[in-house]
Amino acid sequence: MRVFLFFLATLFSLRGAELRVVSLSPALTELICFLGKGHLLVGRSDVCTYPADVKKLPVAGRFAIPFTEKVLALKPGLLVSNDLVNPGVKVNFQRAGIRTLQLPCRNLKEYRKCVEILGKELDARKAAGEEIRRIDTLQKRKVSPKNLRVLWVVWDTPLMAPGRRSHLHEIIRLTGAENATGEFDQEYVRPSFDKLLKKDVDVIIWSASSSGWKQRRVWKKFPAVKNNRVLADFEQDSLLRPGPRLKGGIEKLERILEQWKK
Repeated sequence: MRVFLFFLATLFSLRGAELRVVSLSPALTELICFLGKGHLLVGRSDVCTYPADVKKLPVAGRFAIPFTEKVLALKPGLLVSNDLVNPGVKVNFQRAGIRTLQLPCRNLKEYRKCVEILGKELDARKAAGEEIRRIDTLQKRKVSPKNLRVLWVVWDTPLMAPGRRSHLHEIIRLTGAENATGEFDQEYVRPSFDKLLKKDVDVIIWSASSSGWKQRRVWKKFPAVKNNRVLADFEQDSLLRPGPRLKGGIEKLERILEQWKK
């Protein structure tokens, strides 16, 4: 009888224990907190910085690169990441009883799937359902055409911009503008300056780390630069990371573009 009671006590204790989670993705870390489950996080990547409280958590890796010994020391039950540079590390974690979830988050469709999966995994179905409805509403909403061609410079050396498989392409479309590199059926592309100059780019969104459009002569040929329509000094994290802040970020960008519509 005592053995049976001890078994029951142990079983209920295990069921009542909260899941410990390590996240190696800024977007997933933010989503976990948004779902009301931030208290489950015990480790993060070095680029997981939002919301601010997560910076207090120990760093357990870089983006998609776990520090194996650190992760094992934190004793999580679940490790989440958009991808893993070395998928083989999952074997070590499995042996330690740590499940790994690879959740790509490259566009709104994949972000929606992340919400659905983490809602189930973290027992946050209600919050996840509300976020899914927000995503669906965002994608279905009607916006007025801006008649603006937008070039989003993700990187400048070499030049990198979003193709139609990127969530940045979706963001531009959801503002009513046109992606200058949207004809490429890829996530990110390296377009030539010659081809871009023929497109009469109206607006440039600059996410590269430097003010390269001020330093290289070729940028001065773009209408966007001539007309002082380069967006660099505004908060972009909400747009670069598919996540809960995306809706507000898109609405803010749309208001900015509205003043320049043709």
